[in-house]
Amino acid sequence: MDVIATVCVSVGILSLGLAGRRSRQAGSLRGLIDQMVARHRERLAMARIPGNPRSYLAMSFLAPIGFFAIGWLQSPVLAISAGIFGLLMPRLYLAWLVHAQSLRSESEAPRLLQSLLSGLTGGGTYLEALRQARLTCTDPWIREDLDLIIQRFMLDAPLQESLQEVRARATTRNLGLIWETLRTCADAHLPTPAARNLLLQLSAAIQFNVQLANEVSARSSGQRMQIWLLAVIVPGLYLYLRLMSPQLLSMLDETALGRFVLFPLAAALEIAGIALSIRITRFQA
Repeated sequence: MDVIATVCVSVGILSLGLAGRRSRQAGSLRGLIDQMVARHRERLAMARIPGNPRSYLAMSFLAPIGFFAIGWLQSPVLAISAGIFGLLMPRLYLAWLVHAQSLRSESEAPRLLQSLLSGLTGGGTYLEALRQARLTCTDPWIREDLDLIIQRFMLDAPLQESLQEVRARATTRNLGLIWETLRTCADAHLPTPAARNLLLQLSAAIQFNVQLANEVSARSSGQRMQIWLLAVIVPGLYLYLRLMSPQLLSMLDETALGRFVLFPLAAALEIAGIALSIRITRFQA
C-alpha cells in the first residue's frame, strides 16, 4: 500500500509539473502574441490607418504559407521565393496604403493653403485661419493634423511645437512647405499680415509645383501603361502556351533545370523588371 501511495503521489507531482510547464508555455506564447499585436498596432497608428492589428498579424502569418504552397506546385525554389514574397507582402501593402494616402493629402495642399490665406485675410488670427482650414478640408489626414494643432493651441501649447510635429509627419513636398512656413511664422511671432504675405508667395511656388507634377505625370502615363501591359503579356503568354500546347513547356515541367533554374529565374526577372521600371518612372516624375 505504501508503494502504491508513493507511485500515486509521484504521478500527481509529475502531472502538476507538466501542467505548470504547459501553462507557462501558453503564457509565454500569449505574451509573445500580445507583443506582436502591440507592435503592429503601433505601425498602423504611425501610418494612421484604422485597421485591426490582429487581422494584420494574421495576414502576415498566412500570406507566406499560402504563397509557399502555391509555389510548391512548380518547384521548391519557387516556393521559397514565393514564401519570402508573402512575408514581405503585408509590409509592402502597408507602405502602398501610406503612399496612396500621402498622394491624396498632397493633392489637398493647394486648397489648404487657400483656406489659410482666406482665414488670415482681414486681420484674422492663426487660430481663426486654422479653424477655417479645418472647416473646408476634406482629407482625413490633414483634418487630423488640424484637430491636433487646434486642440493643443486651446490648451496653451506652443503653436510652433505642434506645427513641428505635424511637419515631421508630412512626407510630400507641397504639404511640407505649408507646415514649415506656418511653423516659421509662429516661431518668429510674425503678425498675421506678414504671415499672409509669406503664404501668398508660397502659393505661387506650390502652383508651379502642381503644374510641373501634372505635366510630368501626363508624359510618363504612357510609359506606365507600357510597363503594366508588358507585365501582363509575359505571364499571359505563358498561361496560353500551357493551356494550348503543354508539350512545348515540357522542359520546364519535367527537367531539373527547368523546375529549379529556368522557371524561378524567369519569375524573378519578371518581378525585378516591373519594380525597376516603376522606380524609373517615379524618378522621372
